[in-house]
Amino acid sequence: MPLAVSTDVDADPANDLCVARVPLFQGLTHAQQVEVAGFARTVRLDAVEQAYTAGSEMSQLMVVHTGQVKIARTSAAGHEQVIRVLGPGDFIGESAFLTGTRPDHAAEALVYTELCVFRHADLGRLVEKHPSIGLRMLQGVSQRLDDTEARLASVISGNVSSRLADYLLSLPATPGPRGAIDVTLPLAKKDIASLLSTTPESLSRQLRKLTDTGVISQQEQGRITITDVTALTALSTLSKRD
Repeated sequence: MPLAVSTDVDADPANDLCVARVPLFQGLTHAQQVEVAGFARTVRLDAVEQAYTAGSEMSQLMVVHTGQVKIARTSAAGHEQVIRVLGPGDFIGESAFLTGTRPDHAAEALVYTELCVFRHADLGRLVEKHPSIGLRMLQGVSQRLDDTEARLASVISGNVSSRLADYLLSLPATPGPRGAIDVTLPLAKKDIASLLSTTPESLSRQLRKLTDTGVISQQEQGRITITDVTALTALSTLSKRD
């Protein structure tokens, strides 16, 4: 399936370079980043619009400029498993570039999203000219592998509470009174449950348990105040020790 139908315009190298946000291109000078941006085109996706589906031909590297993209697999029984959520600076499509394989997952915008898209043919030329791009791409793939292994170990341990604690501590936070921090859940609870390899019911129970013990306080619209950061951190480390 081709990239979702969206309005495409040439990336403006002089205006808020998409590539400047991406670790993949941060080893380049500004002049080199402008050169790279010249190969990019902008793709705009509305919420729930798909960038691609499982099995589709992936001949493009997609960099998230603004917004969020959900990466998920769907089982034969129709159950969705969220793999990860991409934000500004994250990229997808490198596996197809490196191995030529088609994706076994789908990519869907969670909110209005803008992507910088590079054809693999152009990316190959850029890697040849700027080897640091290829090195950083491999570093990114290696980091994802480390994250996947850590997540698998946590799932095997069966400790949903520690996975939830680790997830809450990984969210962007703002300081609150008396050492508390405030975070906002970026996804629907059913998607967070899928991401943590648990059920929505189990996730709700764990959130309620953390609330009842005074570790967190749940607000409206997905806002959570972590009132006891030390206790949540101790709970998070359980998955790393098991």
